[in-house]
Amino acid sequence: MSERRVACYIRVSTQEQATHGFSVGEQETRLRKYCEAHEWTIAGVYEDPGFSGAYLDRPGIQKLIRDVDLGIFDTVLVWKLDRLSRSQKNTMYMIEDVFLKHGISFISMNENFDTNTPFGRAMVGILSVFAQLDRDQITQRMTMGRIGRAKAGYYSGGSQPPIGYTYTRADGGEKKTLEVDEYEAMQVRMVYDLFLNGLDGKDMTFTEIAAYMAAHYTNRYGGWKQRSTISRMLTNPVYIGKVKFSGEFYDGMHEPIISEETFEKAQAKYQRYIQNFSQSIQNLNGRYLLTGLIHCGVCGSRYFVTSVKNTHATAEMKPYYRSYTCYGRKPVKKGMAKNGKCTNTIYKMEVLDAYVLSEIRKLKENPELIGDLQIGPKDDKTVGIEARIRELDKQMGKLVDLYQLGTIAFDEIRRRTDVLREERDKLKGELEQEKRPDGVISETEFRDRLDAFDADTFSDLDIERKQAIVRSLINKIIIYPDSIEIRWAFH
Repeated sequence: MSERRVACYIRVSTQEQATHGFSVGEQETRLRKYCEAHEWTIAGVYEDPGFSGAYLDRPGIQKLIRDVDLGIFDTVLVWKLDRLSRSQKNTMYMIEDVFLKHGISFISMNENFDTNTPFGRAMVGILSVFAQLDRDQITQRMTMGRIGRAKAGYYSGGSQPPIGYTYTRADGGEKKTLEVDEYEAMQVRMVYDLFLNGLDGKDMTFTEIAAYMAAHYTNRYGGWKQRSTISRMLTNPVYIGKVKFSGEFYDGMHEPIISEETFEKAQAKYQRYIQNFSQSIQNLNGRYLLTGLIHCGVCGSRYFVTSVKNTHATAEMKPYYRSYTCYGRKPVKKGMAKNGKCTNTIYKMEVLDAYVLSEIRKLKENPELIGDLQIGPKDDKTVGIEARIRELDKQMGKLVDLYQLGTIAFDEIRRRTDVLREERDKLKGELEQEKRPDGVISETEFRDRLDAFDADTFSDLDIERKQAIVRSLINKIIIYPDSIEIRWAFH
């Protein structure tokens, strides 16, 4: 048997993993046994757990693409073709423009073909068509069903109703609809009032509103700890009696909690809030997403965008593609290169852009990961302040619980929480005043900016707006021969 160095690629969507047993572990076991039977060496395992196959902005597939240039494997192995992608266009791009271009074979274990053979290359085209068709049919069925529910006025936002509502059954118990929860509805109105009018004549950020609500109220989800809760609530049309699907609004079957006038005022202020931090980012001359952000980890030079001739271009493909290249490799501007003989990695612009956006989206979807990004030890003063703030938050939470149990009067809880909140606000002010490097923001502000990132609408923005959003979250991107380091804005 011929010796091969194999990269195993594994992908599951959340639904598949739950219902069909296509788990990461099961796929890896099968791929390893396949390699063992053929006496092949596994050079690496690349995983995308819980990612759709419709797009390529997945961390695992992006790392696989980056490692192609390193020459650490000569074969890519998947369990099924649709693990690579459910898009025909993306499948053919990966196989023809990434793998075969670099002399890498692609093998699908389940379909039993190898692109190293003419038959295998023919099968790729046939099977990718069916994978695309299957995805399109599934998408169409789901979309039509959701459109029908939306037109009928049914809310389809998930298994848990939004704050302010509970689920009830309609149509003989077969369909769920929303019913106002008066206690939580009062809290929703309070959030809108604090956002529009502030407190004591002073505007409040999402973080400040969340802190205020956490100190005074609770809900069925446990409280108001997430500032993203405020952001979503202020932009959700469900609170004016509407349901939304695919950009269209429909009259819902449920009662509104706030007026349309209040909602429109909130939208106008919300947009100003988003624009303010974007406009605070310095104007950029570059026409590309990551211009000015990328630095070489080998020679220290900046990266720039250059056009590279596509030697494998067909009539349907562009003859050139853009890449991020170190100035040290091609010192076209005097003084820009620190080393005129650098050999650091070149990245296709679309590949590196997709990777960076996937990292932003990962933080957006999993905000608990943000805490792991902090670099370096904190000084003792900062640690002490943060610990005291957490203790104060716990004390205020206990007071709210006592009030709900009827063991403490409202006037007393207000008096105590005011004292605690005053101390907490003072400590938070001290924490914000701690000296930080230029261009670095607090974690709190970073989370607020991340809340404003919308992956679904990002591609529709102009380049200046895209640049502003990315630079509000990232200070620097450092390219190393075998890795990429993102230095986030709050470090």
